Amino acid sequence: MEKDIIIYYDKEFIKKFEELKTVLEEEDRPKLYQFLLKEFQFIFKLNQYYWKQIADNNGRDFLEADEEIRHELMRPLSHRQYRMIERSFSPWLEEEDLVLWSFWDFLHDNERIYQKKVMSPAEVGGSSMILENVYSCLARKTSVKRKEK
Repeated sequence: MEKDIIIYYDKEFIKKFEELKTVLEEEDRPKLYQFLLKEFQFIFKLNQYYWKQIADNNGRDFLEADEEIRHELMRPLSHRQYRMIERSFSPWLEEEDLVLWSFWDFLHDNERIYQKKVMSPAEVGGSSMILENVYSCLARKTSVKRKEK
């Protein structure tokens, strides 16, 4: 099985994830936009691949994974992750800067990212939706500040 088909929460991914927090804290929107494109744009492509595989009834990549990884791939979103998706698309949200943190918060999932082995297809789809809205926010506003929940 190709490693590129499944997103592993390995040291490389965690390093990029932790760099994302640093970039968010710097409040440099052009830098954040470029960082997201460079380091996380692959999630969009993988999401499209997953949906095509489902439409073609072809999930061999997942079936060939070992049992532990197959189990992780079946993991649904947490309640908190659903809230992060909702938060990123809330039309009443006055503080759009919260949207920019939604992607990081979605993946972080109350530190659960550090116990997970792979990103489930549900997480790939959810993070793709949030990323799309983050890009829209980056185009609209000029400052990034994290507000405490």
